[in-house]
Amino acid sequence: MAGTMSDKKTQATNGGTVATKASKNKKHSAEITGDFPRGGSSALSPLELREISRQAEREVLFTDGVTSTVSGNKRRHNVDDVESGSADAQRKSKKKSKKPSAKTSEAVAEDDVDDDIKNVSPVESLSFKKLTKGAVLLGCISAIQELQLRVSLPNGLVGVVPITSISPELTALVEKAAEEEEEDSDDDSMEVDSESKDDPLDLTTRFYIGQYVKCVIAELGSDSGELSERKSTKDKAKASFAPSHRIELTLVPEEINNRIDPEDLCVGQILTASVKSAEDRGYVLNAGFANNAATALFLPTNSANVWIDRWMPGSSELRVGQLVEAAITKISSDKRSIQVSIDPTTVAQATVRDVYKTMASVQPGQLIPATVMKIWDRGLSLRFMGFYDCCADLTGIGMGDAIDKKSIEETYKPASTVNVRVLYVSLTAAAKTVIVSTLPHIVSFNPRPALTGYEHPKAVRLVNTDETDVKPGVDDAGKDDGLWPIPYGTVIDGCTVVNAINKVGVLLQIPAVSSVKAFATSVNLVDEGSDRPIINRHSGNYRIDAIHRARVVGYDAIDAVVRVSLKPSVVEERFFSFADVKPGDVINGTCKRLSDNGLEVIISANINGFVHRGDLSDAKLKHPELLFKEGKPVACRVLKVLKDKQSVLLTCRKSLVQSKLPVVYGYTEAEGAVPGAITMATVDRETKGGYIVSFYQGTHGFVAADPSKKLSAGQTIKCRILWTNPEKRRIAISVNTDNDVELDELLQKSRANSSSEFSTDLSQVSVGQVVGGTVTRVQEDYIVLRLDGSNVRASVPKGHLSDHCGVILSTIMARISTGTHMPELVITNVLASKSRVNASAKPALIKAAKAGCLPASTEEFVAGKTLVGWVSNAAAFGVFVSFANSISVLAPLDMLSDRFVAAPSELFFRDQTVVVSVTKVEKAESGNKVFVSLKGSAADPAATGFIGPTDYLLGYFDALEIDSESTVVDAIGTKSQVSVKQKLPYGLVVSPVGGDNLPESFSGFITTDQAKEQIDQVAEGTTVVACVLDVDSSKKIADCSLRGALVDANASTKGKDSLKALNKAVKKAQETDVVVEIVKDDYLVLSLPQFGNAIAFASTKTYNDCSKPFMRFKVGQSLKGVPIRVGGSGKRTLVLLRRGSDSDISDPRSSGSKRAAVDPVDSAIAYFEDCQPGAKLKARVIDISGSQANLELASNIKARLHISELMDDISPAAASAKSSNEVFAAAGISAGKTILVKLLGVHNSKTEKFLPVTHRLTPQKTIIEATIRPSEMAAATGTVLGDEIRLITTNTIEVGQVVHGFVKGVTAANGTQVASVMIYVGLSLVGFLPITAATSSFAVASNPEKFFTAGLPIEVQVAEVNTKSNFVMLLPHGNYAVGIQKPLTSLEQLVPGTHVITSVTGSNAFSLFTGINVVTTDADSGISSIEFVHGNIHQFNVSDTLSSSLLENYTKGQVLEAVVVEVSNRGSADKMRVNLSLRPSVLNPEEHPESEVEDPLIGSASDVSVGQIIHGFVRNTTDVGCFISVGPQMTARAIISELSDEYIRDIKSAFPVGKLVTAVVIDANTSANKISLSLRASRIGSSDSSATVTQRRLDQIKIGETLKGTITRIEHYGVFIKPDDSFVTGLCYVREIADSEVPPDPKALYELGDRVLAKVLKVDAAANRLALGLKASYFSKEINDDSDDDDDDDNEDEEEEEASSDESDGDAEVSSDNSAESDDNMDDSDDVESGSSDAEDVASASDSDVEMEDVSKPALAVSGGFQWGDDAIDSDAASSRASDSESDGDSDEENARQ
Repeated sequence: MAGTMSDKKTQATNGGTVATKASKNKKHSAEITGDFPRGGSSALSPLELREISRQAEREVLFTDGVTSTVSGNKRRHNVDDVESGSADAQRKSKKKSKKPSAKTSEAVAEDDVDDDIKNVSPVESLSFKKLTKGAVLLGCISAIQELQLRVSLPNGLVGVVPITSISPELTALVEKAAEEEEEDSDDDSMEVDSESKDDPLDLTTRFYIGQYVKCVIAELGSDSGELSERKSTKDKAKASFAPSHRIELTLVPEEINNRIDPEDLCVGQILTASVKSAEDRGYVLNAGFANNAATALFLPTNSANVWIDRWMPGSSELRVGQLVEAAITKISSDKRSIQVSIDPTTVAQATVRDVYKTMASVQPGQLIPATVMKIWDRGLSLRFMGFYDCCADLTGIGMGDAIDKKSIEETYKPASTVNVRVLYVSLTAAAKTVIVSTLPHIVSFNPRPALTGYEHPKAVRLVNTDETDVKPGVDDAGKDDGLWPIPYGTVIDGCTVVNAINKVGVLLQIPAVSSVKAFATSVNLVDEGSDRPIINRHSGNYRIDAIHRARVVGYDAIDAVVRVSLKPSVVEERFFSFADVKPGDVINGTCKRLSDNGLEVIISANINGFVHRGDLSDAKLKHPELLFKEGKPVACRVLKVLKDKQSVLLTCRKSLVQSKLPVVYGYTEAEGAVPGAITMATVDRETKGGYIVSFYQGTHGFVAADPSKKLSAGQTIKCRILWTNPEKRRIAISVNTDNDVELDELLQKSRANSSSEFSTDLSQVSVGQVVGGTVTRVQEDYIVLRLDGSNVRASVPKGHLSDHCGVILSTIMARISTGTHMPELVITNVLASKSRVNASAKPALIKAAKAGCLPASTEEFVAGKTLVGWVSNAAAFGVFVSFANSISVLAPLDMLSDRFVAAPSELFFRDQTVVVSVTKVEKAESGNKVFVSLKGSAADPAATGFIGPTDYLLGYFDALEIDSESTVVDAIGTKSQVSVKQKLPYGLVVSPVGGDNLPESFSGFITTDQAKEQIDQVAEGTTVVACVLDVDSSKKIADCSLRGALVDANASTKGKDSLKALNKAVKKAQETDVVVEIVKDDYLVLSLPQFGNAIAFASTKTYNDCSKPFMRFKVGQSLKGVPIRVGGSGKRTLVLLRRGSDSDISDPRSSGSKRAAVDPVDSAIAYFEDCQPGAKLKARVIDISGSQANLELASNIKARLHISELMDDISPAAASAKSSNEVFAAAGISAGKTILVKLLGVHNSKTEKFLPVTHRLTPQKTIIEATIRPSEMAAATGTVLGDEIRLITTNTIEVGQVVHGFVKGVTAANGTQVASVMIYVGLSLVGFLPITAATSSFAVASNPEKFFTAGLPIEVQVAEVNTKSNFVMLLPHGNYAVGIQKPLTSLEQLVPGTHVITSVTGSNAFSLFTGINVVTTDADSGISSIEFVHGNIHQFNVSDTLSSSLLENYTKGQVLEAVVVEVSNRGSADKMRVNLSLRPSVLNPEEHPESEVEDPLIGSASDVSVGQIIHGFVRNTTDVGCFISVGPQMTARAIISELSDEYIRDIKSAFPVGKLVTAVVIDANTSANKISLSLRASRIGSSDSSATVTQRRLDQIKIGETLKGTITRIEHYGVFIKPDDSFVTGLCYVREIADSEVPPDPKALYELGDRVLAKVLKVDAAANRLALGLKASYFSKEINDDSDDDDDDDNEDEEEEEASSDESDGDAEVSSDNSAESDDNMDDSDDVESGSSDAEDVASASDSDVEMEDVSKPALAVSGGFQWGDDAIDSDAASSRASDSESDGDSDEENARQ
């Protein structure tokens, strides 16, 4: 508190009085001067003292009669005490100097008596200036924004909380999400399941609007603000109500709780905690205590669920990192284990009863009782815990309209005690301030929703509408819109001033809303520039009862006050909120900032708009920055209002801003879409059949294409609405706005245009036809045309627009738009199924079609013929060339080029025009196979007869120059002055000077090759003369040269002579020398030395060679060529290079040098190229690995000998061999041995051929196949036999074929398929043998890798071949494999008792579905096949011990060993069904005898006996009971009364299908084969063998025995006793309690939880009732005999309870709730079972010493699970059950504490 508030921690007396003033001052002095124990010096510097003094003075808020006292106190306690070690002496001396007459000792004593009242802290009101960093406040979440929270604080303050300042757990999740997002961005192929992840960035999943939170002030500063500092006075006045300061908060629990003294932790204290983890029975919370003051905060699940249901019903659980305000309910003695509750009622009522050791433990949000110490005009001064001072201003006590303290005294009395909740705590060296509130919604901790609909739009459901007369608003449709009657921005007339506070503001009463007040601060009363407002209660504009017009600008959730502004500029503001901005509104705004994206416009103080670049003007602006300067007025029109994004899109197009036509902002007539209306629209884009146009608010329309009126994107048009369809959100318009034309006429014309679909009559067109067409649509990779005459739709791919490829295609594509007419196209394909044709604009194909050389079928292909086609695909082995009519031919790899081609895709591209020469045609019934050559030496374009030698070159440059400016192109070859702008390592950036030849708008570049003669002399800024080599008009770039030969030659007077000579050379086709000056991707820039170094151009590509030119051409290279055109008038000089002129640059890959063999084994091996197929050479065996022997021909040449190449007939060796090593040994192969082998070649797995060694292969990466087959070794050298047998493929192998293979390995089961044995049936072909068809031994099937080792010889038969997937399935045959047991071979083998291998195929709730493979052989064909038999394993046949997770551990494809139990439907495998068992007692009865089985199989009623305890699974649940499976084919029944001892509200949820239950047999009808069960615990007894006390059934209790028990319920007619060793609760009637004649009052004798001894008087097992007696006479003998034993037992019980108390701390809350739930069940049972048999009257006891009166009961729920009744219970007793239930809960809680 401001003023003196020393820590009053002196020991309190019994009367509650505090220590004397002297002792306080002494303690205070000692604390301040701890650094100087013997001196009077200050612990602070003079500068710090002055700062404290100034801060103390600033914190005085009011200037009335309280001020002088406050100021004096502050000065004395904040300055004098600090400066002096003897505070009392200096304070007395100062008083003497100020006051002439000293007080008497009696006066001083009197002052001491009233010291506590006189020196109480004055009233503080919170403001931004008084906030201190590190202070703690109570706030209310007012908005949940992206990555931050907006928090409403007391007194109209607003703070923000960044997402990283909420909790450490949430921060960790955010960081993890950021890392994952970064990883995802690096790997675009990674898919993320967003649905199963918790998004930590979505704060709405962890907070709700209106949630109270404790905040710590992290930073204080000025808000950057939206407006510029240069904004006008008017703009400042508009923005004056907006927050001008920024308060950054943190909610991290450690920051909030670290100041709490661990010794002050107590029950009732409210802590801020974050969810650390979710456990089985609750949540572990993190409170962030320093020094591990509390290591565990536990929140039970039931408490959390209450909170979730109340505040966040959409959530199912608390999330990690979520913050909660939790009240301590239990705390261990060492303060290290704390149990908390977030139940809203518990938290709201949590009150601290203890006295805090230190004031730092006081936290906002804590409810505390406080005593009113003094009443001021401005509020209350209070004291709590007898030591600590606090205050509450008028707003905090809800009396803002109080004029003086007399008004306050009517409600609050001095020395009275009130409940307050702490709002603000600041403990600094200057002042200790605690501000509290008595507002009802704060004290009750129940958020009051916003009245504006702006701060709290979602909080309407949180309010208790009984507390206020404000009701939720209702929209026009009668639906609750979630807004209140006072929305943000509302202008309210007739607001009455009810109080005026000088220099602070005025409080107003809102008409018709009595419980809500509005407040206008002094800065929100008048606009800037006006006279300063005079706030006086009695006079002036703001006197009490004055009437004003106000506008709602916010809402204080903490103070429940509506914030308003009385400023005329604010009240009259047209666009105050986004709701005020309508589409089509014309706005006079102010330019704020112009960026590359567009213009930001200030609409009002609150709202900014944005104008996209395209909407700045109707025409494209070159310099928009000159028109839209900051602060300049601008006229705009609203295009779209995005309320959810709080943004407005505007347009500055004059055609729209100045238009007086109606505005269309929707699809209905109410939104302006009236048929016939003329309006303005903007063309959005071109689409199929027309254009999409946009209106306002995202409304779009469609205008049909009209060839006579071309529209472009971005164009503003005047249009007429033809028709609308609001349901489909469509508007049809016409650009014809002539009023003389009727609407129907326009509508018909529009429909005609839009319905002018392409013709589907393809009979009008044919392949090879040349026809024109008009472009109707342009896509990125193709164009769509309407063919002339036929109206047929045609598609032309981008690659078919030219014979050239590369950048030129994009240039051509850019020139094409809708409506472009293409005069010549050739139809290449007619697609009847798609009702369209494919066409090409390639000049070469058009010429071929005109010449009749476009083949229509493969019959027209003849060897030696030259044709024109295009590339469809470039593969590693060749290039596919397409022709018209979907003809495709192949150019093999060796026929692609005269040069070596490593990668065809580098030389040929899709849709590239190629000239082919047919080399071979293979006739076939399915169609001829054609092979062609693309070699330049074989495929000459001139051989076609219609392609000229210059067509390719001229076609490229004609397409390049079609849009170029002729004057710019003519500058090529001329000299131009240029200025060096930048000198770079790779060249010079220059700019033309003077513009003589090159325009000054161009930029130039000179490469180092062209500048090296002058590069050292040239510097930046130097002007030089350069020769122009090339220009690009579209990019305004020029290539230049400083080479003297070029510059001087073009400057000479011999230029004209050279030009004449060049013209002659063109006419004569004279070959000349050319020099390469620049190498570009598509062409070369050349100089012609013989013609004055004139600049010429040549193509770097040809029809059949589009490779990159940079390896073939170099700058300065000399070539030969023929000039074919002289430049001029926008044309370049062209040269046709001689074929092969680029061969001077050799390709290093074409080298034919041989690779030498290093240390060859055979002297015949000199080079790698000597290892050709058929060669017989010596090789050294390196090792034997699996199915192959690795060989070495030389140190750098490797070979392989596959096991299949050892001998011609492998069967003799395979018959006895158990491994591959034995087979190799039989062939005489061992490691280290040198053998003679024949080479087969290099195996190509794609073609399944052996290839020779060529220069393309490298020795290090090549493995050569070898053989030692006798037949091969006997054949001549250089020949290879038996390729058709050796290279077996899926095309050559046949079903039924028997092969000797070798095991490659075993594939693992993958969850859907069983494991399979991979077997080599050839050199590279691998077949698969399913493990379930490979053996009948489970030992083999469960560990196949152990038995099927790599290289194992095996005889198999082909069962299935799939050529598409290259799959071969094999089955055992003949001798099969050594040591492997064969599978089942007949269905007759499946008999009960047979052990089989089966694989899991699926499951349901009751069974596993499996499959059994039986390998059968057809007697006639001898072909084996798999017969699949369906198996079933019932859950009772899975294990000898039943459990609820029997089927969970089995996966699809898992192989199991089972025993056949039953076989049905014999005959065919598909109908056959086999029941199997996995029970150990069935699989291995010797080791698991049936007598030891825990859950034996039950097949009929004769297998059980009454009283037997069995297990089963719930199969079905009805309203009358449950059907329980007790065996594979046996179902028992349990009626509803036998399901539980307790009342069950929802039977089906309590006993879901599949639940494992324990039951006792109560009836076994063998004749009807029916079993009746009971699930009641009282019948079953204790099922837990580890329990210390056996729980007996009722029938096991004998009359006359003595029981120990606990009293669980007390009624006026008796007490209910729960025996320690039984499930049943007994009743001791009132007359059996004592031996007295007058029945005692049970409630006066006993309390819940009392331990008693009871005598069993009667046992009624049929009715499930137990009668007990407590009379002393029943125990006269036993008491004396057993007293000592009882004491010992009691002591033992107490010790057990104490030992388990710590363990049960976390369960106490759960137990309490369960008790409450039990009471709820009791109430329901009254309604449900009031007429049931269990509710019958209690029968009179027949024993002579026991008499039980008939009582009319209502049924009472007892913990034993049955119901007692008593006729004597009246309505009053029935109505008291709720209170009894509460007392039960209280007693249970008290017992838990004890």
